[in-house]
Amino acid sequence: MGVFQAVVLGITQGVTEFLPISSDGHLWIVYRLFGEQPNLAFEVFLHFATLLVLVAYFRRDIVRVLGSLSPANRERRVERRLAMLILVGTVVSGAIALFMGSVVETANSSALWVGLGFLLTTALMVLAEVSAPHVRRVLQAGELPVWKAVPVGILQALAVLPGVSRSGSTISAGMYSGLDRSEAARFSFLLGIPIIALAGLKDIADIVSGHAALPSLLPAAAGFIAAGACGYLAIWALLGFVKNHSLYWFAAYTGVVGTAILVWTAAR
Repeated sequence: MGVFQAVVLGITQGVTEFLPISSDGHLWIVYRLFGEQPNLAFEVFLHFATLLVLVAYFRRDIVRVLGSLSPANRERRVERRLAMLILVGTVVSGAIALFMGSVVETANSSALWVGLGFLLTTALMVLAEVSAPHVRRVLQAGELPVWKAVPVGILQALAVLPGVSRSGSTISAGMYSGLDRSEAARFSFLLGIPIIALAGLKDIADIVSGHAALPSLLPAAAGFIAAGACGYLAIWALLGFVKNHSLYWFAAYTGVVGTAILVWTAAR
């Protein structure tokens, strides 16, 4: 893999990891445009770049949530509940994802699965927008009952499938629960920190076990920087966008991409 390809893949990862349009689905497309096979070891660098971006962008939220767990801060119930929601959602996502390994391998090798994944993302976001006016409003994620983290975790687990957006599915789940788009996006990003970290650790374990070789340093560094810079901008852009605009824009995009992949598959 050359530096140019690494930068393009890094930009793709950084933008599509946080916009609700599926990073795995777009990486699948870019790899095929380059005529390359997916590179697990290289993607570890991309995942950790996006993880560091999340931690940097939401560092104040992370400090507040972790600080609320101290016995001296028992009165900070909203933040303590948010920590519990993140924990429950992560456990549910991780448990389901572990049992989807064989399905994921099949999906990653099938254009049909990728196209359907994009269309599932479209459906989730459209349903979120349609149902939003009929759901009882909750101002902060930390005010949600803890059990509501279970469906959020289930939808997040589906994002191991290519074409299914992690942020799209969890933002939609937050809106189903009564959060407005902005708070649902914030909750989605905070919930993404532990699951992205766990996914990165799993990839490292696969490398250590000999399933993938380490990439060259220069392409890896170039992809890491590109993913980090574009990821930070993508978070900022999305949080600003959803304050005044619906998810229909992203749903339309993933709908077009998913349909195009299915048409291309049928034409072959």
